[in-house]
Amino acid sequence: MKAWFIDGFGNYENLEFGDFTDTAPLKGEVRIRVRAACVNPIDRSVITGRFPWMQMPHIPGAEFAGEVVERGEGTEAPERGRHVVVFPKLFCGECYYCIRGEQSACLANKHMESAPYIIGLQRNGGWSEFATVPARNVMEIPDGVPFEQAVTLPVDATTALHLVSRCRPSVGEKALVMGAPGGVGSFALQMLKMYGCEVISVVGNREQADMVRGLGSDHVIDRNLKDIVAEVRSITGGRGADIVIDPLGSSTLQTSVEALAPLGRYATCGILTGPKAELSILRLYSMQIELVGSTSSNLPDMYAVLEMMGRSKLRGAVDSTFQFSEMRQALSRLDQHGRLGKIVVKI
Repeated sequence: MKAWFIDGFGNYENLEFGDFTDTAPLKGEVRIRVRAACVNPIDRSVITGRFPWMQMPHIPGAEFAGEVVERGEGTEAPERGRHVVVFPKLFCGECYYCIRGEQSACLANKHMESAPYIIGLQRNGGWSEFATVPARNVMEIPDGVPFEQAVTLPVDATTALHLVSRCRPSVGEKALVMGAPGGVGSFALQMLKMYGCEVISVVGNREQADMVRGLGSDHVIDRNLKDIVAEVRSITGGRGADIVIDPLGSSTLQTSVEALAPLGRYATCGILTGPKAELSILRLYSMQIELVGSTSSNLPDMYAVLEMMGRSKLRGAVDSTFQFSEMRQALSRLDQHGRLGKIVVKI
């Protein structure tokens, strides 16, 4: 089969396109004809060497969808020809956390402190014509949902739902979303609205402002034109935000915490702008602020976002669509500022 793969770390030119050995599914596995994939920051990290312990050669691609073509002997899974999307979170199903339904904390991940336990990282991903994956990670796409929409869900939508849920949002609360036009941010915005929150979105240009308004944002702050904290105070009558969703990392932590109201919750799931930042402990305890860390998601999160999309309650904002031969161009688009959602590749 044809695939995009790496046989060592480097820049995007190190990503090779060519023949790669296809594998038949074993018991408990399903082979899929991949029809669409997304380009995600985690894929970039795989290519550039953030995880030096990875085995080579390796096919990146954490988000992909397609059709079932073969099931391993004795495997219960959607029938041949069914349209499916792959939940990328790997899990053992037997440890303390898996038994509790917290697959995001599965103890089988030997690199828990530095890397997610997902397809596309700790086993081959979906930047290929075919992919063989665990059957329990394969879920049917609701009727009427195209591959190009379903494929936006597996990483960013599930991560957003897990992140938002851990903040315990309630009707009428004020929620600030940093990086709102991005994958996680755009889904978090929509989910906070479902909870009945008043949402304030931070963007970087007019096109992004129009996008988040189209997704339901009540207020928009252009970080290049306005002081974020001052604007949040003005919008909330001086009180601040009850919740801040921040997928970005070190560059926005200080601003996010300063924008919080007393008893506010700050939640993060990423380090796109760096893994370390300074934080005032005085403000943390005097304002009774909660810091919430969240990674990946659990099986119920994937079922939930599929159901939301099937009922037209959730949609993936797509910035651009590329052909399979244009994977390097898709990655280059990922690096550009001003994106308007997800980057999809047709396969």
